[in-house]
Amino acid sequence: MSHRAHLFICFSSLDEAIALEVVHFLEAEGLKCWISLRDVPAGANYQESIIEALESAKGLIFLFSTNSSQSHEIKKELSVAASLNIPVVPLRLSAVMPTGALRYELATRQWLDIFPDRERGLRQLAERTREFFDSGRTAGVAQFSASSPAVGTNETETSLPASPSGPRHQVRPPIVDAGSKEFEAIRALLAHHIGPIAKVIMQKASTEARTPDDFCERLAAHVRSEADRAAFLRQARSRLPST
Repeated sequence: MSHRAHLFICFSSLDEAIALEVVHFLEAEGLKCWISLRDVPAGANYQESIIEALESAKGLIFLFSTNSSQSHEIKKELSVAASLNIPVVPLRLSAVMPTGALRYELATRQWLDIFPDRERGLRQLAERTREFFDSGRTAGVAQFSASSPAVGTNETETSLPASPSGPRHQVRPPIVDAGSKEFEAIRALLAHHIGPIAKVIMQKASTEARTPDDFCERLAAHVRSEADRAAFLRQARSRLPST
């Protein structure tokens, strides 16, 4: 199943009403959206549909709230978006600040607030996301880097401080090559716990991890149960002779 270019709406099911309001507003402005509660076909594999939608997305709108900040599934969607280099626009639904993994994911993102003036916030969102379709994905990423000046003077635009920039790092070879016997063995182990999204998460971890053990730890972080996580680590490490 294929999807034409769209904005992927990342949200908590507890924020469903406002998520639909955002979709209706953006589509009235001529901006196609993809939202799971409407666009996953009946009988389709939910996680595979999410991956396919992300792969063809021009941008991701993250409805950032207390509810979404506690969602394990949303953190996975943001991780996949990062691995695919999809520009992310966090839209804050209330005055909540990111913590933990979300603070890391959003450290170089500027966000918009939908409060206290909802109409204004939605119009600014439409203006920003239209640029993804007009200029392409790369322009969108540059627009939302922390080093770029904020567009306009909207006092509700906020960004987290970026980490100090240091010397450019050399690109490391992946810990394990995609498609290799080791990669497929570990992917199958991880997919048992988190489904088809495992492949994308592995590709990202393989290029970012510094050591094979770091690679396994990054993957294990996506396994919920402590016992399952420990078992996964043992099995994954056994598939990598260099650990």
